[in-house]
Amino acid sequence: MKVLRLVLQAFGPFADRQEIDFRQFGKNPLFLINGPTGAGKSSILDAICFALYGKTATEKREASAMRCDQAEPNTLTEVTLDFELGQKQYRVTRSPQQERPKARGEGITVDNGQASLWEMNMDGSLKLIVARKLLEVTQHIELLSGLNDQQFRQVMVLPQGKFRDLLLADS
Repeated sequence: MKVLRLVLQAFGPFADRQEIDFRQFGKNPLFLINGPTGAGKSSILDAICFALYGKTATEKREASAMRCDQAEPNTLTEVTLDFELGQKQYRVTRSPQQERPKARGEGITVDNGQASLWEMNMDGSLKLIVARKLLEVTQHIELLSGLNDQQFRQVMVLPQGKFRDLLLADS
């Protein structure tokens, strides 16, 4: 799996819409996310894992707690990930369950989490595979990649403090 593009908003420390185009790194399959403490490095890994599986990169953080405290109340917490598997490209969009102000009147309403998965065609168009179903998108990602969330974290993502676990892991 190759990560191509990540778009997130109201996620982790990122109140506004942020886009990371991993294609700028060229053909290199490995990259390091580096920066000072608190810069949002782990949140980028969390966003990738959340988009694919609805879970964060470590079991210490719940996905439902990833909404940015500084985000505007009407800004939807959402992550979109474009990735490549073999010769095909896909886009997955996922949002957690979250509270927001009611559209009419006063008070708060709860938006249930949702996820969608598309195949990206060469002409830039999208072919919908799964619409708005959290579990179905996760199951389809597992089928496509051959990895569940724990395997993905161990093989594809190496969060801070987990390098020793990698070195000591069984084959």
